[in-house]
Amino acid sequence: MSANITDWLEERAGLKGWWKRKKGLLIPDHVNFFYCFGGISFTIILLQLLTGIFMIFFYIPKPEEAFDSIIRMSSEVPFGWFARNMHRWGATILIATLITHMCSVFYHKAFQRPRELNWLSGFVLLIVVSLFSITGTILPWNWRGYWVLVIWADFVDTLPFVGELIKMPLLEYFTVGRSFIIHILILPIIAVILLTLHFKMTKRHGISGPL
Repeated sequence: MSANITDWLEERAGLKGWWKRKKGLLIPDHVNFFYCFGGISFTIILLQLLTGIFMIFFYIPKPEEAFDSIIRMSSEVPFGWFARNMHRWGATILIATLITHMCSVFYHKAFQRPRELNWLSGFVLLIVVSLFSITGTILPWNWRGYWVLVIWADFVDTLPFVGELIKMPLLEYFTVGRSFIIHILILPIIAVILLTLHFKMTKRHGISGPL
């Protein structure tokens, strides 16, 4: 029975052939553990996506209900506490793995020609992930979320020339609902575009060589 199902899937999806081709790809001798942080970061991004989709069903993007909805999810929904903790700790670990990945790329000089677009897309992705972290911290709208907004607004104000111009609209037009839309819709779209470009460039130019 299981053999029939396997053959049926193989005929239609070709999974065995795909897996054999992947296993047959050669890994350069100079590749070590530090080359894995890009893949580790992508795995964490997928976990963030799964736990985020789970949390969307229970989170209420209203100032007076946001934090209570998270508490209810954590205490009453099966595995809600697990999804929430995976999501918030995953966000911290993701930034750490991305920084490690970028330091490794910089050390191996993989930002040089012809891999400039890899470096640029990766750097912008780090900024996008940081924005994910900021908007995600604001969403519970508890004391921590409030002060994160205040601190980042003050930081924006320190930017030369444009700081004051950005700070006032940021505070004036901020709502928990808008932060929610940015977190679950706008930033994911930008991240998918950047990841697609990043993977295409990596596939085109391959893994950087040894120093």
